[in-house]
Formats: sequence, structure tokens, C-alpha cells
Amino acid sequence: MKIPSPEEAQIRFSSIYNASVTEAQIRVPFDNLDNGTRVLSDESECIRYIALYGGHHFYKLYAAYASTEFENIEGTDIEIIDWGCGQALATCVLIDYLIENDIHPNVLSITLIEPSTISLQRGLSLVRQLFQNDASIDSVVRLVNKYLDDVNPADLASQPDSIKIHLFSNILDVEGFDLERLYQLMVNSFQGLNRIICTSPDNGRQQRLERFYNLFLQSHQVTRASSSSEEIYGEVFYAATGRYEERRIGRCERQFTVNLT
Repeated sequence: MKIPSPEEAQIRFSSIYNASVTEAQIRVPFDNLDNGTRVLSDESECIRYIALYGGHHFYKLYAAYASTEFENIEGTDIEIIDWGCGQALATCVLIDYLIENDIHPNVLSITLIEPSTISLQRGLSLVRQLFQNDASIDSVVRLVNKYLDDVNPADLASQPDSIKIHLFSNILDVEGFDLERLYQLMVNSFQGLNRIICTSPDNGRQQRLERFYNLFLQSHQVTRASSSSEEIYGEVFYAATGRYEERRIGRCERQFTVNLT
């Protein structure tokens, strides 16, 4: 499946974000969804999550994608795996980035892994919108409605000759799942070239990103490794004032490439 061109694209991430801010109608005081870590249970929580945190996701992910040299995947077969995806915001921002930069890989599959059923279904809906509701998208997207510790290799069919792009957005820093098990699952499931992109807030738990990276570094040849904790600024909806404001967005980023055989 091809990424739409900038001229063809009818829906972009910014419109999804702005629509959620409008629909959420957030007033102080508000439920912050356990600082964005709650497994969401209904539509209103999903909308509120994007309103509160969607802008932060966008700027952190866009900065990460800008340093990934995605122009090198033009015309190549790729698979996208979005781990602990919530409403697939990392995938949506990646699609938006590829549209913006007129990069057109052949998307073989998009795997969305998430324990919240409502979040997973909304993620599928948002991905559909970015692909202009192309009916063939349903044959490309694979939904895995599980916690990370429950995912197994049978959930992760993959092609060894494709480039696998693994997205870990605001998930590796979350305590409660086994990083070593996740590492073994990836090693056993994804032969070939893997690009692993990890972003998290600067919440003091970024050592989990380094632990995850070191598991690969100890046993495999890692290339194109980079990390960043440089703060960025962007215009996001600020719930305390009810307005869009230029705000500091703290981040922790680690990305690298590994060829698994």
C-alpha cells in the first residue's frame, strides 16, 4: 500500500488533534488519565487523551522521524509495528511525516498492539482516515488486542526481506512489563533489517530505554544508533488555560538499527 502524496492527502494529524481538542471540551479541573498511562475504557477518554497529549506526541515523534533518514525507504517494502500503540498516534504521525516529505514506501503491513479494545479500534479508524479510507487498508492492518507480556510470535507475521519499523512511543518507560521478554520476542519474530524508534517523556524512567537498547547491543551488531534528551518547543493545547500555547516538550529518545538473523 502506498502513502498518499501531499496533494492527495485529505486528512492530516493536525486536523485529528484539533478536532479532539474541540470535542473534548476540557475544563479545569479535569481527569488527566493517570498522566496518560491509563488503559482507556471508553470513547470520551480516547478523545480526551488526544486533546491532552496528542500535540506532545506529535512534536516528539516528528523530531525523531526527522533524524531517521526515512528518505532511504522510498519505494522499498516496509512493515510498521506500533507497540503499546494506544490510538496508533505514533503510526499516524509517521504516516503524516511521510506524506509531508513526499516519501512513498510500499507498506506491507501495520501491526497495532494495544490492550484497550476501544483505543485499538479508534487507532484503526485514524489510520484509515490518513489513508483516505482506502478499502484495502483493512488487509494491511493487523490488530493485536493484548498486553505486551501476552504477545507471542504467532501474532507477529513478518517478511524477512522488508524493513521493519518498530515504534515505541511513551511505552518503554512504563513499568509493569518485561523488557527481556519483549527483546526475545522481537529477536524470534523479526528476521532482517529492523529500525527501532523509542520516545518517552523526561519523567525519570528513561533508564528503561537504555536497558532495552543494551539488550540488543550486547548480542547483535547495532548501527545508526542515536539518542537525544534535547527539549523541543511546540504549540499544543494547554488544559490549564484552555488555549493553544507554545510550550516546552521534554523528551527522551533512543533509536537504532539492528539486523536480526
